[in-house]
Amino acid sequence: MDKLKVWSKSIKINIENQKEEIFKRDYKFFKIDRLERIAERIDIFSDECEICEEFKKEVEDLSVNTAKLINGTPKERSSFEKRNEKIVKHLKNKHDLVHKDWYTSVYSLAGFATGIIVFGLIALLFDIRYLIFSLLFGFTLGIITGRIIGRKKDKQKEKDGLIM
Repeated sequence: MDKLKVWSKSIKINIENQKEEIFKRDYKFFKIDRLERIAERIDIFSDECEICEEFKKEVEDLSVNTAKLINGTPKERSSFEKRNEKIVKHLKNKHDLVHKDWYTSVYSLAGFATGIIVFGLIALLFDIRYLIFSLLFGFTLGIITGRIIGRKKDKQKEKDGLIM
């Protein structure tokens, strides 16, 4: 049976109660919705992970003081971001969570670079006149291949419930 997630729901309510005090652009900039998702993940992993259990206090403090920290001094804003990132880093490293479309982006970049290098070298080895055509072909093929492979990995992560 799925966990009830009572704790994470209380965090979400804390954030919702402060939503009117936060500017819309700050809500997006500071990724407040991500804090809600972090709370859900911490709630799930806290049974098995002592560090996640410790982060519960941190997330509670962040959720209660969200508006105060975001509307406060630059030091308070920076503190909010650093504390948030510390939790995200733990979730990524320890629990293997990734952002949505993470692998699609990474594999597209890798495919792009590999395609250009491979097809650029082929053009240089055989006939330099076709260098631009070869680079364009390598770029296209690399991006397409990278996106296909990345999408498959992203779908697998989503299926496993490891998307942040």
